[in-house]
Amino acid sequence: MREFVKTLQKVYDHKAIPWITPENATKEELIAQIDACPSGALGYVLEGNSK
Repeated sequence: MREFVKTLQKVYDHKAIPWITPENATKEELIAQIDACPSGALGYVLEGNSK
């Protein structure tokens, strides 16, 4: 998770509530980050298609 925080600092702020604000990144940035998740723990749904 630390790598995700470094990559998209504008999305993750562990001192804030809520601490994840996906609206601070583009859809493409979020997809790239989720696709890079080595554990597969993250996912997303676009237009009825899940990943």
